[in-house]
Amino acid sequence: MARPPSGQMMGDWSRRRRSKALTREISPNFTDALANYYGSGPTDISASKATHIEYVAALEKHGLEVRVLPGLSEYPDSCFVEDAAIVVNGAVVMCNLGHPSRRGEVESIQSALNGALEVITMPKGAHLDGGDVLFYDDLFLIGRSTRSNDAGIEFIQGVMNERGFDSVVVDVPSTTLHLSTICSSPAPNVLVTAEGFLTPEQLKPVGGDVIWVPKEESYGANTIGFEGNKVIVSSGYPATAAALIENGFSLTEVDMKHIRAADGSLTCLRLFYA
Repeated sequence: MARPPSGQMMGDWSRRRRSKALTREISPNFTDALANYYGSGPTDISASKATHIEYVAALEKHGLEVRVLPGLSEYPDSCFVEDAAIVVNGAVVMCNLGHPSRRGEVESIQSALNGALEVITMPKGAHLDGGDVLFYDDLFLIGRSTRSNDAGIEFIQGVMNERGFDSVVVDVPSTTLHLSTICSSPAPNVLVTAEGFLTPEQLKPVGGDVIWVPKEESYGANTIGFEGNKVIVSSGYPATAAALIENGFSLTEVDMKHIRAADGSLTCLRLFYA
């Protein structure tokens, strides 16, 4: 992918502009997050809360009005608000989360969005995590993962089609939690993804340009982009940072190691709703 002229915005941002983001504070029981069932989850709640504050500040720096909901002690993973809902052109689909222990998180997100969007409820038996859905301008990428089943994918595709969007389904390796874990779109017609998970053939129907980053820096492939070639990235991934800079982006870095310990990424912590 060629570097754009200095100061030039990539592509058409008309469908990407966001003014409001919903976030949630770190749960007081964050150390009981699902990742800790495998012994590798978060261990420092204070440091995790500090990261979340830094993260919210980064969103605000880029012009977003950020609403921060209180943490939920009964749901250790509830700071990952992206998974609970999917916004599609004025409507919000409330997800049946793939892991049963997280499904109670959805009610509070719906309450927080009450009146802001048309609410669509996912039918019983359909499971989908918002982390498996990636907005890509005139279409959505949908990951088929261990957390999102065919019934959930079929349902969300129907909503997208009714609201004027195409979709492409991408099979996510079982070693990866969500599509967004290894892939993001920081600008129109641009994807960032890690080598060794998805293939060029899988992404060919999507079109656009792909910035491939090393497999060992796969976590760095999760980014949040803004107009003016600005992007929030996780610190500590030098090859990814270099690739983004080479492609014309300016970076705001956030140290996400304590969030990563709970299998969370930058996009997991926010839900754009306006």
